[in-house]
Amino acid sequence: MEINIKNDSLSVCSAVCRIKNDFSTECDVIVPDSKPDILKVLQLSARVKVTNCETQNDRVIVSGIVKLNILYLADDEEKSVKAIDTSCVFSNLFQNSAIVENMLTIADIDVGNLSYNIANCRKLTVKAVLTGKVKVYSSKDVEFVSDIEGACVKKKKLSSTIIASHGESNANIQDSFELSQSKLNIKEILKTESKITDSDIKIIDDKAIVKGNISVTTLYVSENGIDFMESELPFANVFDVSGLRADMSTDYTAKIEDLQVVACEDSEGNLRIIDINAELHFRVLGFVTIAKECITDAYIPRGALECKTSTIEVSGVEKTLVNQVNLKEVINLPETHSPIDTVYRVVARPFIESCEAEGDKIKISGYSEIYILYLSKDEESPIYSYKENIDFSVLGDIMDCSLIPNAECTVKTLSYTLGGDKSVEIRTSLEIKTECVRYSETEIVLDAKETEYTPVKRPSIIVSYANDQRGLWHIAKEHNISGEEILMANGMESEEEITEGKALIIPK
Repeated sequence: MEINIKNDSLSVCSAVCRIKNDFSTECDVIVPDSKPDILKVLQLSARVKVTNCETQNDRVIVSGIVKLNILYLADDEEKSVKAIDTSCVFSNLFQNSAIVENMLTIADIDVGNLSYNIANCRKLTVKAVLTGKVKVYSSKDVEFVSDIEGACVKKKKLSSTIIASHGESNANIQDSFELSQSKLNIKEILKTESKITDSDIKIIDDKAIVKGNISVTTLYVSENGIDFMESELPFANVFDVSGLRADMSTDYTAKIEDLQVVACEDSEGNLRIIDINAELHFRVLGFVTIAKECITDAYIPRGALECKTSTIEVSGVEKTLVNQVNLKEVINLPETHSPIDTVYRVVARPFIESCEAEGDKIKISGYSEIYILYLSKDEESPIYSYKENIDFSVLGDIMDCSLIPNAECTVKTLSYTLGGDKSVEIRTSLEIKTECVRYSETEIVLDAKETEYTPVKRPSIIVSYANDQRGLWHIAKEHNISGEEILMANGMESEEEITEGKALIIPK
């Protein structure tokens, strides 16, 4: 019998590595000539901007800028609060032998910890510990045999989740805000805190539309001491993403990479206008899941077939879990801290420490770092900061403990209530998104050809016994006949009639 081979292909995309490294960078900060000496550092903050990500063989090199803001108490008669804005560069190497040049790389760098050492009243050294997360993906098309007419074939459906589209974009958002009448004129801007809220994405063919708001709090020196102003900038950015479709599942990020705030004069020449320029970075990934039937084994009844096989690994998102964790905690300030006059900013930063499958559950554990910056009436330290961690743990349902989970956590809401001059009650809602990914290895037939067949002499009657390891397919292939012939010879209509230890007559 002449055979007819049909071919097909399957796109396979897999994360060849996920690397998480902590690394540090440091720089010397010199007080500008226009500013007074440092008496005491009050607060240190930083923002990271990735400027380059280069994928080479066996490595990924990520470089960028750490922008620093230093608030300090000046060594002058007024014991004034001053600020220094500076920056330092970083570059870090992420190594893995599976990385190949031109692979898709997703890199994120966050600030882990900041410290400083004062050399003298005009110089200090700042050290930033950064946490780098790098994911590297490979993609390829695997050619395989999808059907062989004239042969007995064994098939398996393979599902592969691939990154079908990827796009990144930058945008500058600008706006101006005037102080309310109750606030005094600006003498000097000290620092800003910002975050993205109410972010959402809409997909149309080959385009992504990301909308949201930027919440900005500006700390400044007024004619009557330290004050702050809260502003909100709406944004909507449309950017091209080749291959992106509305029916795809998507993963997107919107990040503030830089923020410039300048005090400007109003029509009367007073510094009462705040100009804000935010540099945003957007990234979107579009995913599709492809399912195709592949031949894992084949033979020709009373014939000879030579099959070329190979083992491929595919990954597919089996399930996506979304859990919400509500945290409520009363944070009491240490005795060494001055009482709170006004809370300037409360920030929550969640971290996932472990994500493990336990039977039919996934246990996700981590902590949320709560950072409080407030103003006091203490002339020696008018600004204080305090940081405390709140632990959390959540269980999610899964169907199969062999799935490999990967969790990400974001802050959805954050609020606080003063419980006294040294107590703050924190309420925050976290959203934990967990992808359950199944990695599987399957041996498939890549090619097949018919070869010369030499019949084998055998007894007139052969009896074969079925068991869990040897079903109808295996017995039929072993004796080089079709499964239908075995069923007919034994008066059966389907394979379901074959039980454990069943004696089967094998026809010639």
